[in-house]
Amino acid sequence: MTWTQAAETIDLLMKRLGLYEELFIVQKVWKREVDIDGVEIAGYKNGVIFTKTLSSVANYELTVRKKEIIKKLNQYIVGSPKIKNIKIKIE
Repeated sequence: MTWTQAAETIDLLMKRLGLYEELFIVQKVWKREVDIDGVEIAGYKNGVIFTKTLSSVANYELTVRKKEIIKKLNQYIVGSPKIKNIKIKIE
């Protein structure tokens, strides 16, 4: 087994588990740029950020700022804009 094969195996495993580089970028930028109290990222798939909150106030703030947040986050992702939407779940 060579290092190339191990790297390919790890890359394949990360993709199957849904661990994409964009997810890590989104989480880091979210904390620094957005940071709405009571809202956390629950997942990211196909350009959609899934968030959850317990607060209707946080839900409202996220809804109002959604376009601004998407634009801000897309500035950090290399290439064409990747983030298309933010979905909010109130628990």
